[in-house]
Amino acid sequence: MSITVETYGHSVLLNIKGELTEDTLAAFNQDVDRQLQEKDVIDLVLNMENVPFIDSNAMEYLLDLQDRLVERMGQVKLLRCDENVRKILEITRLESSFEVFTDVHEAVKTI
Repeated sequence: MSITVETYGHSVLLNIKGELTEDTLAAFNQDVDRQLQEKDVIDLVLNMENVPFIDSNAMEYLLDLQDRLVERMGQVKLLRCDENVRKILEITRLESSFEVFTDVHEAVKTI
């Protein structure tokens, strides 16, 4: 898994490439924590376009991350979810837990 970062004011866009699973979660967590060390950052937009799979451990992590960001008056937003990830969100009934966008400008504009 690889991640590139773009900053938009109080928001950070994480472009993720690869599966988000228990095996990659520690590295992902480090990248997220590094971004959240900045007190200005309150919102995270996760570009899921190149994430073909997300497992239950990663879903649980994202829900916990959402709770952490709500404490900062922020949120997690998902961008360009792969079809498989969309199905996983639907099956687990978690699609309403996150705002999902198809356009980066819309996702960033609403932040």
